[in-house]
Amino acid sequence: MRSPVRSAAVAAMLLATLAACSGSGSDQGTPKPAPSLTSATPLSAEPADGDDISNDDFSYAVPEGWAQSEETRAASLAVDVKDQDEFPDHMYVITYDSLVGLEGADRDAAAEELLADDSATHIKTHDPVQVDGESAVHTSAYVELSEPKYRIEQYAVVHDDKGYVITFSFSPDVPRSERDTISESVLTTWKWQS
Repeated sequence: MRSPVRSAAVAAMLLATLAACSGSGSDQGTPKPAPSLTSATPLSAEPADGDDISNDDFSYAVPEGWAQSEETRAASLAVDVKDQDEFPDHMYVITYDSLVGLEGADRDAAAEELLADDSATHIKTHDPVQVDGESAVHTSAYVELSEPKYRIEQYAVVHDDKGYVITFSFSPDVPRSERDTISESVLTTWKWQS
């Protein structure tokens, strides 16, 4: 069981991370159609079999041992409560309306810029994936200017004229294959509520 001091420290660290990344952005111009799904890869990961988490906009399942946290300004936050190192692996979702109306390279650039604004380095854009029927930009990065350092797998998606950024954050020693397995197991369960 975690001590109250460790729990408070973890919550403070997560809130600081979210403060750097949160924001609603603003719409720029007339919205354009969403990117075609023909180029987005359907996810085939084994679905996460832990707790179900939902709000008015979406629902998803987390891996066994992860739990929802209410200590957040994000739209949703889940933490690996078994993780005992200095950086507990976690995921959070923020709304980011600057994604609305962007497609293709413009959405890729917006997703990369969001990570760069968070002092991330080694930013790489991967093939887009499908998140419950919507095309999501997948970017990864390394945040090394903070303590503790961590790695990010991030998915930027638009649904019903609302932008969402789904961010998975991991300790630096978590290999890419494990990060992908965890992220995709959650995204495979993702359901839009409307």
